[in-house]
Amino acid sequence: MNVQIPTHLLRLAREKAGVNQTGLAVELGVNASVVSRLEASEQADGKMAERYLRALKSDFANEIVAFFSDQWRHIERPDFLHPDRSVLWDAERALQTLETFEKGDQFEPILQDPLTKLRNRIISEVDFIRHKEHGIAFIGEIGVGKTTALSFVTNLVTRNKEEEPKSIFPTGSGRTTVCEVAIKIAPAFGIAVDCLTEDQIRRLVTDLVSGLKFGKSGLPSELERVIRSMADLRRVIVRGKKPSEKPSTVDHLKNLIDKFDDVDAVIGEVMARMKLETRTETQMILSRDTEGSMEWLSSNISKINYGQHAKFSVPHRITVLLPLEALRETPFLISVIDTKGVEGTTQRPDLMAQIEDPRTVTVLCCKFSDAPGGVPLSIIRETIDAGSDALASERLCLLVLPRNDEALKIVNDAGDTPADVAEGYTVREAQIEQQFATDGLPSIPINFFQVGADAPEDVWHWLTSRIEAIRTAKVERITRHVAAVENLVTNADVAKTREARRTIADTIAKAAERFRTLPNVVRPAHLNLVAEAKKTHQNSIAASVNRKGNWENFPVAHILGQGVRIDVNLRTKDTFVRIDEAIEGLKDDFAHLSDVAQFLENLKDDVEEWHKDFLTRVALAGRNLFTPYLGSATEMWDRCEKRYGGGAGYRVDVSGIFQEQFESDTGAMTTAQKVEGQVAAIWEQIIIEPLKDASAFSEED
Repeated sequence: MNVQIPTHLLRLAREKAGVNQTGLAVELGVNASVVSRLEASEQADGKMAERYLRALKSDFANEIVAFFSDQWRHIERPDFLHPDRSVLWDAERALQTLETFEKGDQFEPILQDPLTKLRNRIISEVDFIRHKEHGIAFIGEIGVGKTTALSFVTNLVTRNKEEEPKSIFPTGSGRTTVCEVAIKIAPAFGIAVDCLTEDQIRRLVTDLVSGLKFGKSGLPSELERVIRSMADLRRVIVRGKKPSEKPSTVDHLKNLIDKFDDVDAVIGEVMARMKLETRTETQMILSRDTEGSMEWLSSNISKINYGQHAKFSVPHRITVLLPLEALRETPFLISVIDTKGVEGTTQRPDLMAQIEDPRTVTVLCCKFSDAPGGVPLSIIRETIDAGSDALASERLCLLVLPRNDEALKIVNDAGDTPADVAEGYTVREAQIEQQFATDGLPSIPINFFQVGADAPEDVWHWLTSRIEAIRTAKVERITRHVAAVENLVTNADVAKTREARRTIADTIAKAAERFRTLPNVVRPAHLNLVAEAKKTHQNSIAASVNRKGNWENFPVAHILGQGVRIDVNLRTKDTFVRIDEAIEGLKDDFAHLSDVAQFLENLKDDVEEWHKDFLTRVALAGRNLFTPYLGSATEMWDRCEKRYGGGAGYRVDVSGIFQEQFESDTGAMTTAQKVEGQVAAIWEQIIIEPLKDASAFSEED
C-alpha cells in the first residue's frame, strides 16, 4: 500500500481482533513502544500499516488492506467506515470499465452519447452518496411541542441534580422561540447568530409602538418580548397589597408612549435604549473539552432568544455548533433545523427550502389530540399541488407528540379505551391513515413520541432510518447504472442501435412539437394568495401589509410565486404523463437493445429532473415579476391597512381586496401577462429544447 492510513483504523482493527499492543509487538518483532508511538500518530505509512494489519490475521484487518490497495481513479477514496463504501467501489470500477472501453478499438461513435450520459449519471449519484451530510427539519404549528421533542430526540439536554433532563432550548406553551434554530456539527461548542439589520429592527419597533398607540398591527409576542427586554421596557406584574386584591400590570413602554405622545419620538427613544451599537457580536465558542458545555449552551441560547444577552442584537437565525459525539450516534453528519412555528400559511420560503432539499428529512409535528393536524395536511397537499418530489423521495414523515395520558383516553371503533399506550398509538395511527385516505392524500411514515415517557433513542433511530431510505434510492440507481455499464460494453449492437436512434429522434421531435404550446391557465396565481389570506393570523397579514407584502410569516411575492407553480403544475401534469408514455412505448419497442434501453431510461430520468427544475424556475419567475408590482400597489395596501381594527372578518375582507385588485387592476393584469410570457419561455428552454436535443441523432454519430 502506497497511501497513508488513518491510525484510528489500525487501533479499531487491533481491538476487534482482541490483541493488545504487547501481543502485536511480539508478532511484529518490535518493542511495544513502537506500536504505541505508531497508534499515537494520526497517519501511518502504508507499508508499516500493512505489516501491522497482516499481523492481526483477521478478516476485518484484511478488508482494510484490500481497501487501501485498490486504485481509485475517478472517485475520491471514501472513509473506510463510510456506510456505502462497497457501492462506491462498484461505481469506481464501472467508471474504469467505461474509460477502458472508450479508449479501445471496439468503440463506435454511436455509443458516445449513451456512454457519456451513463458516466455523468454515475458521478452525479455517487456525489450524493459520497457525502454524509444530511438534515432533519422539524416543522409544526406554534405550541405543538416540537422544540422540546427535538431536544430530547437529539439528546441536547441538561440534567439537574436528580438527573431530570431538560431541553437546552427555551421552551414553553408556544411563542417561545424567536427565530429558526439550526444545529450543526463543528470542532467545538459554539453559538452563531444571524442578526436583523438596524433598519429591520426599527421597522419592528415602529410596529410595536404603533400597535400600542393606535391599535394597528403590533408584533408576535416572541418578537415583542425581545425588543422590550433589550430596551428594558418590560411589562411588570405588581402583586396586590391585600390577599383579595388582583395583581396589576405596569407597562413601561405604554407609559413612555403616553409621556411623549409622539410616535417618532418614542421609536427613537426605544432604539436608543436598545444600544444596538454595543450589540455587535455574532458568535461565541467554547472548547469541546470544557465541562458543563450543555449548560453553557442552554444559558446563552436562552439569553440571546429573550434579548437578554448584552452583546447580541435581535436574532434572525441561531446556529448551535457542537461536536459530532454530542448528538446521538449516527453514521451521518446530521444538521437539525428547528423551524419557526407555523402560524397560518405554510407557504414560507424557509419551510420550502427544507422540504425541497434532497438531503433533508422533514419531520411534520402535530399534537396527539388532532393528529395528523392542519399544518402537516396543508404541507402534504402543497407538495402535491406544487409538483414537489418530497413525497416520492420519502423525505416527509409525521411525528405525533402526545401529552400526559392522551394515548390512554382515545376511543377505538368499539368505544373502548386502550389497554396501554402502545395500543393507543396503534388506534390513533389507524385514524391518521384513514384521514389521509379521506382527504385523498398518500400516507407517510408515522411515529409517536411523548417526552419523558417514550425512548427518545428509538425516535432518533427512526429518523436516521428515513435518511437511509433516501440514500437507498440513490444506491439502487447506482446499482442499475453499474449493470448498464456491463451491458453497454458487452452487448452493444451498433447497426441496430443506429436505426433505433433514428426512430427515437423522430418520435420525440414530433412529440416535442405537439407539446410546445402550453395549455391555458387553470388556476390564476392570485387565487393562491386569496386562499392563504383566509387562513393566516390577522397580525401576520397586518405586518405584511405594512411592508407591502414583505413579511416572513406572510410573504406575498413568495405566495404568488407558489401560485404560479401550482397553476403550471396543474396545466402540464397531463403533458408530462404523455411524454412519459411516449418514452415507455419506445422502451418496449427497443427492450432487446440494452444500450438503447439505457438511453431511454436516462432520458426518462432527465425529464424528471427537467420537470423539477421547470417548476422551481416558474415559481422564482412569478415571485420576481410580482415583487415590483407589489411595491407599487399603494392603493391596495392602503385599503388593507384601513380595514385593520374594523371588527370581525378582517382576513376575509383582505382576501377580497386582493382578489379584486388582481382581477381588475391594469398593472396586476399586465404583470400576470408578463409572468405567463416568462413561463412559456422557461417551458421552451427547460423542457422542449432539451427534449429535442437529448434525443437528436445525426448520421455522423
